Amino acid sequence: MNPLYLLLCFFLFSLSQEEPRVLDDFKWKNRVVIYFPQSPQDWTVPNDSLSKEIDDRKIKYFVIEDSVFSNTEVLFTPEYIKKLKNRYAMGSKNSSWVLIGLDGGTKLRKEEGIDWDFIFRTVDAMPMRQSEIRRKGGG
Repeated sequence: MNPLYLLLCFFLFSLSQEEPRVLDDFKWKNRVVIYFPQSPQDWTVPNDSLSKEIDDRKIKYFVIEDSVFSNTEVLFTPEYIKKLKNRYAMGSKNSSWVLIGLDGGTKLRKEEGIDWDFIFRTVDAMPMRQSEIRRKGGG
């Protein structure tokens, strides 16, 4: 086989495996929760049980301060992080979070600590989630 062909295939494969760089990379694949804690003490890493619930609902979360903590690998630039803060935190002095649906639209925005139970109830009430539950045979 031609070595140039193999190199080209490897290059194209590596491009398709790149880590997400913007929220649109999650559109139609995952719901997104972006959390802007007022202080680092306002965030705790979800335990295994909570992580299972998050994964079951296809949620990727991003805790945004000066850097990003997430349950997925991303390559957000500092400029993009600033853009997310401007768009979704809107200058809030308190902790705040936003829920973005599979379609990329903002479903909820709250100025409070993150409330996973409320997020789960909201997601579970969405028509696409109801369809997911029916397809899995649960609910």
